[in-house]
Amino acid sequence: MKRLAIISVLFALSRITSSQTLLNPGFEQADTAFTSGLHGWRSNRLYETGRDTLTRHAGRSSLFLKSIPGKGFGAFSQLVALPPSAVVRKFRVSGYLKREAVEQYTGIWINVFEGENSLFFDNMHARNLNGTADWTEVATEFFVEETANEIQIGGLLVGQGRVWFDSFAVTEIPIGAEQVPDSLRTYLTEALDMIQQNALHRDSANWPKVRELALLMISGQTAYSGCYPAIRYALGKLKDKHSFLMGATAASEWSQPDAVAFREMPLTTGEMLDGKIACLKMPAVSSGSDALNTWFADQLHNLLDSLDRMRPQGWILDLRGNGGGNCWPMLAGIGPLLGEGVCGYFVVPGREKPETWFYRKGAAGIGKTAITKVGRKPYKLRQKQAPVAVLTGPRTGSSGEVVTVAFRKRPNTRSFGEPTVGLSTGNQSYPLRDGAQILLTTSIYADREGVLYGSKIVPDEVLAPGADGKDAALEAAVKWLAGRRK
Repeated sequence: MKRLAIISVLFALSRITSSQTLLNPGFEQADTAFTSGLHGWRSNRLYETGRDTLTRHAGRSSLFLKSIPGKGFGAFSQLVALPPSAVVRKFRVSGYLKREAVEQYTGIWINVFEGENSLFFDNMHARNLNGTADWTEVATEFFVEETANEIQIGGLLVGQGRVWFDSFAVTEIPIGAEQVPDSLRTYLTEALDMIQQNALHRDSANWPKVRELALLMISGQTAYSGCYPAIRYALGKLKDKHSFLMGATAASEWSQPDAVAFREMPLTTGEMLDGKIACLKMPAVSSGSDALNTWFADQLHNLLDSLDRMRPQGWILDLRGNGGGNCWPMLAGIGPLLGEGVCGYFVVPGREKPETWFYRKGAAGIGKTAITKVGRKPYKLRQKQAPVAVLTGPRTGSSGEVVTVAFRKRPNTRSFGEPTVGLSTGNQSYPLRDGAQILLTTSIYADREGVLYGSKIVPDEVLAPGADGKDAALEAAVKWLAGRRK
């Protein structure tokens, strides 16, 4: 099975005193005491946030998020207190979204807490809510354990674009002990077996309790999709922050995109700095389509060919905006700069032989199996093992961390910036009978010399953005590359 690495980003806003109910769910009441500009809602202040009285789904206003160049995401939220309970509860959080030219994704996000510990998290990243669309209702149903005492509810926008939010609602759904069809019981059991047998952190869960509650969660359901919340609940118990379920619809869109996807797919960009250094910015690749992934890799080879004709004396690979997705088109595309051969490993604790990652002659894959291969003639750089500076930051995650690790221990290479997200673990795809997929964390990344990661990857030179707005990491990379020319 192909390994995928897709990031689940948790946007932690400052913890505040929670209310007993959701305040200002229709975003009607302005209040400058709150950082979003609306009563009850706090913003992380990374994107433009505020009240919009012209664009709204209902009532007098909505809340909007608008991207700001140089920033990766924006989010807002509030905390809602949960009264004590002796039993598991089920909730539905819903709202209406309107989106405009959303580059990566948007959605409603929820985080369920027991004190400071997160019990369940969902940010809708697998639903592919991107592009442009008029007002649409979106919702998440989830179960809350007896020990939960707060739910954090909000909205987010990842990447460039603009989105409006309106008419939020939180509803508790009664749970009954209704009959479950044998087909659904089997479906759920198969999914739980896959997780318990293969997950990297399978020993983190109390499996008898997880199975008992999961079966309760599908009470009264009649479709396979009714098992999704129970499967997500089980995945949350692994506490790896990387495993997730991709529903049947999202999985189909992931592997079979429409023709528009080729026009809208973010591609690697590049420029020459002072006519001497080639600087590349590699985005995430959110696709399981062979054709689309080959397109991404081909365009990157074309870009390398174009920049290499200018005879750069060094290269910068900026991964600070690469939040994950599918690593194989990234490795196949950047392969000429990375170099031929093994560039890393998936290590499964207790298994004697790790699986290798490689780039060879335009193809990237595992062991001896090519997963993504360029459709054009593979490009070869004029200068072998040219000096490369790799830039990372707190938005470099999952498959972005695969590329980060692939360049570790490469000769003539140095990294700059801030530590990565910390999802340097491999996800393996396990298909379910309705077409859904469990993306399960099963391994740990290791570099070409066998050094294990599994958490945040710290660059060779740790450099936070300067208070004066200067890009300290980029400046240090340019300086290092200049020194390599002497």
